[in-house]
Amino acid sequence: MSQAKPQSQDPVSAAAESAGAKVAKAAKSAAAAAVRDAGRPPREVLGITDEQFEEMGQLGVMFYTQGDLERARIAFEGLVEADPNSSSAHSALGALYTRTGRYDEALEQVNRAIELNGDQLEAYVNRAEIWFRKDQMQRAFEDIKRAMTLDPGEQDPAANRARVMLLGLHQALKARGIMT
Repeated sequence: MSQAKPQSQDPVSAAAESAGAKVAKAAKSAAAAAVRDAGRPPREVLGITDEQFEEMGQLGVMFYTQGDLERARIAFEGLVEADPNSSSAHSALGALYTRTGRYDEALEQVNRAIELNGDQLEAYVNRAEIWFRKDQMQRAFEDIKRAMTLDPGEQDPAANRARVMLLGLHQALKARGIMT
């Protein structure tokens, strides 16, 4: 019987994974402390600076773009735990859930992101993608339209992604005979 070899990681990945897991664990324990601390977000209780929070988000994005979705999930869930009022953290977690086919959970996250910041373009684009995948074309169109109004200069990559989705939406409706 052969034994599985332990996978070796490069030092950066190993440190990043360890840091992500520690942040998630610390954020969960700090959540209880935050309730005791007059409702302060766990991030404040832990003393996580804006710069550190942003770095943790960048780490999650790095894992996401590399296709390491499990580590990205740990990072993004840790960010949401650390700061439940971060629209960016909810939007990122929603994008991850969308990519992994967890559409209902993704909707919860992007809806929360929009609730926290109604001008967060990325959340509208993420939600449009969910609606598109759930065959809710009218809803997808409304979110695409909102995203594009938030980027009148046509500079934001997320809004440009929405414009490409609009083309896909048009093609889907045309194929169904709804549009010509």
